[in-house]
Amino acid sequence: MATTPAKAIGAQWRGVFFDGPQSHTNHDGDEIPVWFVFIGDADANPVGTVYHCRDFKSAQALARQMAHDRRLELINEAMPD
Repeated sequence: MATTPAKAIGAQWRGVFFDGPQSHTNHDGDEIPVWFVFIGDADANPVGTVYHCRDFKSAQALARQMAHDRRLELINEAMPD
């Protein structure tokens, strides 16, 4: 019987994803744009905290800093509002 060695957890690809804007509603019922920043796997599924940002520049700075600090590729699919 042939076996294939499994990849170690640490060997799985990760990247910082920066996406948005998506429309959300605040507590007053107003529609607001929201950007998402998170570390994800090869299928773009979050593997931890997903940060919701209401400002494009703040979200962009967070994504860049996370990618730099963790030495991960930045996948930028976000657009300014």
